[in-house]
Amino acid sequence: MRRRLSPEARKLEIVEAAERLLQAKGAGVRVEDVVREAGVAKGTFFLYFPTWDDLLVTLRDRLVAEFDAAYPLPTEVDGPVDWPAVVAWQARAFLDFAAARQGIGQALFHSDFAEHRPLADNGAARIAAVIRAGQEAEAFGPVDPEPTARLLFAAIDDAARALAAGAERAATMAALDELLRRALAPAA
Repeated sequence: MRRRLSPEARKLEIVEAAERLLQAKGAGVRVEDVVREAGVAKGTFFLYFPTWDDLLVTLRDRLVAEFDAAYPLPTEVDGPVDWPAVVAWQARAFLDFAAARQGIGQALFHSDFAEHRPLADNGAARIAAVIRAGQEAEAFGPVDPEPTARLLFAAIDDAARALAAGAERAATMAALDELLRRALAPAA
């Protein structure tokens, strides 16, 4: 017999079931798999998520919020910030976060869903904010923050894919660190 749950708790059950399955199996998961895992009827799924993509948007927003909470950006309130170190730390954090969530990451960020429902901020806005703060502190050179951030995020994302495919971590990290350092170096 199913236990009675509040609508929020039932929705969370569905979200968590989908998250577990996508992490384990990647983009091949379907509604039928999620409702079986969550122990709910298909109609219950569609009560909370009118389409499969609506569930994926919820999961993607949840993952982004989890990253933001786990790796908050520093501020100069508590003292000077080493902005080049922040960029390197954020890159490593992203790589570690992506490595721990390969299945779900593939489904949410590198699938047909990601192509037709792109994320407004794929992480580049966070990097652009760090670049602007680093420029204000005179730690970075005079680059245009938004396009530079998009290019750097593309490099970080590609490094994550390379690591997932078996690239050697130390060499990949050294190359990424050097790229970040050179791209943002203060003008000589």
